[in-house]
Amino acid sequence: MSLTDHPDRIKLANELHARPFPLLPVPCRVSHIAVTAPPDNQAPARQHVLDLCARFGAPLPAKDAPQHHLDLGRFRVKWEWHTEFLTLSVMAGAASPAHTPFADPAISLLPKDWLAGLPGTILAAIHVHGEVTDGGLGPALIPDHLAPHFSIDSLVGGSFFDDTARFWGDFRIHEDGFMRFAVRTVPDFERALMGRITQRLIEVETYRAASMLALPAARGVWPLLNEIDKSLAETTAAVGAGTAVSERKMLDKITELSARIETITSENAYRLDASRAYAAIVWRRLEVLSASPLPGHMNLKSFMARRYDPAMRSCEATRSRLATLSERAERAATLLRTRIDVSLEEQNREVLASMNERSARQLRLQETVEGLSIVAISYYAVSLAALLVAPLAKGVGMSATGAKAMLVLPVMGLVWMFVQRVKRHALKAAKADLND
Repeated sequence: MSLTDHPDRIKLANELHARPFPLLPVPCRVSHIAVTAPPDNQAPARQHVLDLCARFGAPLPAKDAPQHHLDLGRFRVKWEWHTEFLTLSVMAGAASPAHTPFADPAISLLPKDWLAGLPGTILAAIHVHGEVTDGGLGPALIPDHLAPHFSIDSLVGGSFFDDTARFWGDFRIHEDGFMRFAVRTVPDFERALMGRITQRLIEVETYRAASMLALPAARGVWPLLNEIDKSLAETTAAVGAGTAVSERKMLDKITELSARIETITSENAYRLDASRAYAAIVWRRLEVLSASPLPGHMNLKSFMARRYDPAMRSCEATRSRLATLSERAERAATLLRTRIDVSLEEQNREVLASMNERSARQLRLQETVEGLSIVAISYYAVSLAALLVAPLAKGVGMSATGAKAMLVLPVMGLVWMFVQRVKRHALKAAKADLND
């Protein structure tokens, strides 16, 4: 049996396995950075990955591959390209038997000159310290050897898998430019579970940083939106009040405000849409992370709801306000168009009334002229007829004046009938033209 695959079948199937959880034996150390890389300018970052592969003699990634894994023996490196940033994760075992927290992070295993030449700017940077206890996890509070590495006033903690693993983090950027998470597990903790915890903590911070890129822009446009809101309210009130301001000026003002709203929307739509998408990922990662609260520590979800959610609500409020202002501008334009239509109808009614009045005057004038024209035509017609009948009148003994007087009424009757016939033909022709 021969079947033809859809061109994207294999690609779409592989997408289901594109982001597997890493297998991390404890103790371990992980460093993760997210670097800005716009969709139209990712070539420098990809070339940088090729340079790293060449330096270590590792296999090259496939062309346009969304991710690449390097196993360099002492440590592993994972690259992954996203829509507008790329991530680099370095995973290694303990640096020494002492395994001092954050003393020798995994990213220090990469060549310093290669790391310094990394294109783009840092969006997120995280160190994860993974350690194992000799026995149980002990009290819920953070261990003494971990506490100095975190800011206690914003410390967040949680437990996983029936309290067989715990984590702590403060979401602070420390002196080395990295945020820190510590994960402490019981002996023989599964590598897959450790990889799952680590990756989800990293993703929460990475997408949190990406989603908040919209916040400065959202805050920046609020003064402009306040100004537009005020101008739009004043213009709408003027439209409704029927002030002396001309419709042309009000229409120009509404058009200007609408153009400003659309400009601000187009400049910020992508960033706000991306922020909403990233925020949805953050909340989804928090959901699947399923971190149980640790007594004495702030819960991760509560921390994000209190300190992260207001920022996202500001972005959503900006999006909503732009949409509302656009709708208000459209309603104001519709209201003004209605006012203009009513005004035009009144003007048309006045014009029609004036035309009717002029038509009536013209009709009366036409009737007057018609009567005068009948008299004038009759006068000349009688004069001509009198010349014709003068010899006949003289033969029967009638004076020329008497003959002329006898012709007046018949001639005027004939002239009147002729004029009426001409008028009927003219009206008939006019009606025919109107019907056509």
